[in-house]
Amino acid sequence: MNDINESKTCVLNDKRRGGCGTCDSHCAHRIALNGYNGKGGRVASAMIPNKYRHLTLANSPVRAERPKVYEFLDKYAERFNDGTIDKNLYLWSREPGTGKTTTSVALLNEHITRSYLRHIKNGETVPQNLGMLFDINEFQTAYNLATMTRDNDKLDELGTQLQRVSHSPFVVIDDIGIRDATEAFKSYVHSVINYRLTNGLPTVYTSNLPIDEMADVFDDRLYDRIRDNCGVLHFDGKSKRGRV
Repeated sequence: MNDINESKTCVLNDKRRGGCGTCDSHCAHRIALNGYNGKGGRVASAMIPNKYRHLTLANSPVRAERPKVYEFLDKYAERFNDGTIDKNLYLWSREPGTGKTTTSVALLNEHITRSYLRHIKNGETVPQNLGMLFDINEFQTAYNLATMTRDNDKLDELGTQLQRVSHSPFVVIDDIGIRDATEAFKSYVHSVINYRLTNGLPTVYTSNLPIDEMADVFDDRLYDRIRDNCGVLHFDGKSKRGRV
């Protein structure tokens, strides 16, 4: 991939006047965030899949479909500039493919980029962990396989991941409406959420359930705490997956 094409996928493109089209692949900021040749960087270490790593609120394909949601999120993201965000978000829809995961990851990338620029502006060392995506379905699959095969090394790795998610300054927990899971697995997820709530760490949840139905997933105390500090955004409509 040539330098220009690489720069077009830089997550900082929207933050630079005129974009990153004139930058080369050796830009220190691009490498710090995007890594080099798809490896390393704070966006990759946030567990964000390749196809989402360039997304921002400005270039999200969901923006045109949900202008009111994105108007709200633009204002929400402004708080990332000074690190004063203090409210969680709950993005939900009954149907899959309505844009809630795409939107939540775009918001995560906004937090990573804006936090990075804030630390640079203030002359501070930039932490490696500026945010994380916690895909519960993916994590549950890995956990079940490691448990079934008694892979203790993998279980230790997953435990380390849970610690990183618990302490990260900003986290997207994707597909929080877990029902078909062991009590042990649920307890791990609950502990992450409880730690983040207790320590005031902002979290974005996505779910296929309205927030009131989360009372059937969590105990009453944890459900009440999630609900009390959440802005709820409904992604109504039908799935757009597979449409040309």
